[in-house]
Amino acid sequence: MKKQISIALAFLLMFSSIGIAKSSHFCMGMEMVSEFGLAIKHLDCGMASQNPHKSSDAHQSIIPDDCCQNQFELVHNDIDQTVKVLKVDATQLIFIAAFTHSFIFELAPFIVAEQPKPYLTPPLIDKDFSVLFQSFLI
Repeated sequence: MKKQISIALAFLLMFSSIGIAKSSHFCMGMEMVSEFGLAIKHLDCGMASQNPHKSSDAHQSIIPDDCCQNQFELVHNDIDQTVKVLKVDATQLIFIAAFTHSFIFELAPFIVAEQPKPYLTPPLIDKDFSVLFQSFLI
């Protein structure tokens, strides 16, 4: 379990330092397709590949306006991932040693030996005690 978590965190750190690109294709002002990847992708909705329309009046081909456009967003971590060294003086070192010895490695547990209790049978009842009209065995 610890290996899998450390591998996942290593990949997360690697991908955050490499960066991720989000490519979006907008057609007529609406987002049609969006993809994530390591590099920029040019996306297409298929409208650019349509045949130009011919008008019946002038017999000229009318090319539709360029309504499609691609937008790209690059997410990149610019923060330097360096290890910072802490300076520890003698009193802090003593506290750290005592803390780790007490709570992490635990002190030897106190073993309390339980004394075995012998099983004693209860005494036998000799006679019945009567209370008014009822009798109880005590």
